[in-house]
Amino acid sequence: MSRIDGGNRSSSPKSSLPERSSTERADSAANKGAQLNPGKKDAQATRAVSPFQGRSDFEPDRRPTPRATPAVALGGGPLTPASSEASAIAGADAELELLSEFSDADAQGGMASAMLHAHADEPASQARIVERLKQDGRLESLFGEVFREGNPYVEQPHRAAVVRALDTAMARGTVTSDDLRSFTRGAYAQEWRQIGSELSAPDAKP
Repeated sequence: MSRIDGGNRSSSPKSSLPERSSTERADSAANKGAQLNPGKKDAQATRAVSPFQGRSDFEPDRRPTPRATPAVALGGGPLTPASSEASAIAGADAELELLSEFSDADAQGGMASAMLHAHADEPASQARIVERLKQDGRLESLFGEVFREGNPYVEQPHRAAVVRALDTAMARGTVTSDDLRSFTRGAYAQEWRQIGSELSAPDAKP
């Protein structure tokens, strides 16, 4: 009968694979992480070689504060006197282009007087209309048509607007007394004599 000796029996052999060191395990984990997130390593490398910007990330920005520029008034803001007058002149020029749509002098005169009446509170616009009509050689005929008896395109407020506009133009030197005397000897002599008398009246002043 054989004797069983558990104490002298050798234990089961261990695995033949050698146990990896802790350094090898760390390298393996790092390689595995790089494979899962390859961009992270590149970003870290880029950050490491980025040039020095003159200050650390923990210092406040020392760049000088840009000097404040004056605010520019856009649409809706108050206009300066010069820009307001320029805008009024541009508007008057645009309106005068409408006169070419009428072939008759009486209709053109009625339109011109209506423009002056619409700009009764805008001396710059009125002066511009008178100036342009004089330059075009139409001042004598169109304003003569405004005061011609029986013109169906003209109302009394329009005639009053013509007188005020002429008074403003004379104050600015756009129209002179010599111009008025010349008109009183032309084709609309009667009408311009009436205009001259209304200009001399005390209530002709704006």
